[in-house]
Amino acid sequence: MQERHEYKASLRVFSKSLALAELVAVLGEPAWGYDIGDPVGRLPDGPRRTMSYWSLGSSAERTSPLDEHIAELVAFVEAHRREFGAIRSNVEIDIFCGVFTADDAQGGFTLTTDLMRRLAELDLEVGFDLY
Repeated sequence: MQERHEYKASLRVFSKSLALAELVAVLGEPAWGYDIGDPVGRLPDGPRRTMSYWSLGSSAERTSPLDEHIAELVAFVEAHRREFGAIRSNVEIDIFCGVFTADDAQGGFTLTTDLMRRLAELDLEVGFDLY
């Protein structure tokens, strides 16, 4: 039984023109990624990916507040502002959050104004999936 909400967050970079190797050369090794033309599933004759994907997940514990997850990823983008600027016109970047609600519990999360300001300065959108 889950007693409190849990959270996950990932920085996601998608590109229709840059290969995964190019993203890795600029941003470093991702936690997860795939390349343009990779199979979508396990079938070799199945559909192929139409874009490359580079992703970095937060290292915060799932029980840590959501703003801690997001702040860690924002700090990564801030530290690599020049690298992201070099590829920005060829990529879509966002932070994707999973919110896993606790059994029989109400609640939510808060993003501080400082964190929202940092997100806006980096032109980063944040998406949420609630489970």
